[in-house]
Amino acid sequence: MDTQAINQTIEIASLLGYELKKVGAVYSVGPCPWCGGHDRFVVKRTSRGDRWLCRGCGDGKYHDAIAFVMRQNDCDFKNALQILGADTPMKKLPRLNPPEAQPTKSPSLDWQASAWRVVGCASDRLFSDDGQVARDYLSSRGLHRGTWYAWHLGLANVFDVIAQQSRPAIVIPWVTKADEEITAVKYRFFIDDHLEGLRYTSLTGSVPFIFGESSILSNDQTVLLVEGEINALSLWQCHPRGVSVVSFGAEQEGEIPQARAVILRNLARNYKHVIIWCDEAERSKQYQNTLSRICHKLHSPKQAGEKLDANKLLQMGELFVFIREVMKTVTLNPQDKEQVYEVQI
Repeated sequence: MDTQAINQTIEIASLLGYELKKVGAVYSVGPCPWCGGHDRFVVKRTSRGDRWLCRGCGDGKYHDAIAFVMRQNDCDFKNALQILGADTPMKKLPRLNPPEAQPTKSPSLDWQASAWRVVGCASDRLFSDDGQVARDYLSSRGLHRGTWYAWHLGLANVFDVIAQQSRPAIVIPWVTKADEEITAVKYRFFIDDHLEGLRYTSLTGSVPFIFGESSILSNDQTVLLVEGEINALSLWQCHPRGVSVVSFGAEQEGEIPQARAVILRNLARNYKHVIIWCDEAERSKQYQNTLSRICHKLHSPKQAGEKLDANKLLQMGELFVFIREVMKTVTLNPQDKEQVYEVQI
């Protein structure tokens, strides 16, 4: 099947997986599969086949079905032709769904005001005489003073319900991109590690959406989803330009919560490349299945039996080289791929 025949026979609406609203005899409108909205995505019926544009994230021009598949699958022209017209397609074309509404609400303004006070007091304490032990801990993890300031890190004594006593904890606020809205305050216990104590806990009323959202730039083309706030902070210190680094928090086994899944799917739609980095390969695959799109999957390499996550690589002085090599592979080969790198020290 040639290019002209493909564009004349493929209906754009059939690739979406949801209905568009008819506007007259020629046009249909609906939510964009990548940026959402209500009526941004426009499909026009022509004698040469359907043509589409998005008034939100498009370039102001109408494009054909092949261009739609190229963007949907993050592939080149040749692969798009194979997907649409070859006798043995490379892959089955997935049906898209419109971005889902956020299923959870932000904490109340009163809670946020109280949370900011907690964060402010914790920050003051981090830089007081009492905070030396916490500053030493953060420095030992390779995190610079500028990172402490940028992410409003602090120090607090927090009651551990498992250890049944108060313990020192690093205070890590979760702040959104819009209006510096705070949605969660996480506590990372340190120093007096209890075998049966907690590693993390949260301020009551916290609603963790995405950690690192406040650092996202609108022109970033790649998003790196990483396990754990400390790993996200480590990557933030040395990640390449054009990469948004966000975290879904400290990893837990089991099903991915629906609220988190919706937020991550909507976030991933805004990027050309998505990289998922979990400690375990199976968890990275689970997140890719949740996102329902092509992703690059990483899992932490091991050396002499030791897990080398982002923070460990930062401490070793290898994180910048590691992530630079990852980005080279992503740029040269945008297809789904399992990646594990050997780190030389």
